[in-house]
Amino acid sequence: MLSNTLTVVSSDEVLASRRGRAVLSSGFICIIQCMAYFAGSKSCNIDSLVVGNCSVDAQSCDFVRGTTVIMTLKFTTNKEISSLNNALEGNIGGTWVPFSNTNACDTTTPKCPIQSGVSATFTLKLSISKLYPTISVPIKAELKDKDGVDCTCFEIQGRIV
Repeated sequence: MLSNTLTVVSSDEVLASRRGRAVLSSGFICIIQCMAYFAGSKSCNIDSLVVGNCSVDAQSCDFVRGTTVIMTLKFTTNKEISSLNNALEGNIGGTWVPFSNTNACDTTTPKCPIQSGVSATFTLKLSISKLYPTISVPIKAELKDKDGVDCTCFEIQGRIV
């Protein structure tokens, strides 16, 4: 069981906007709502994000090799969502490397289709292999609709230990 949990809540925590991204912050962690927000095509709002095994006073989320990290994203839809895909990437050496690309509807409650105005919860379980090197890595997760348009996304600073 994960004892330390970081929770970032509410779009009211917007602290800054820069280069087409809204930055939400609690301690060290930032949720970055993607450029779709400013292009007028954002179809979901982040209500909360919980990243297991993080503490609010840490410089990054520690992802322990040989464990599974659970991320829970609660969001509200602004339009009907018939399908969702999750794209999870890590920035290694300046290049975004895909970690996972899954059908997000499989781990979202309620299941797709999700009606407009509905609060939904997406859960991602990320296995951290014992073979992974010890490294700091920014991690970005995007939920995209059937047209490949971001529903929403978040970015966190991770550290594999």
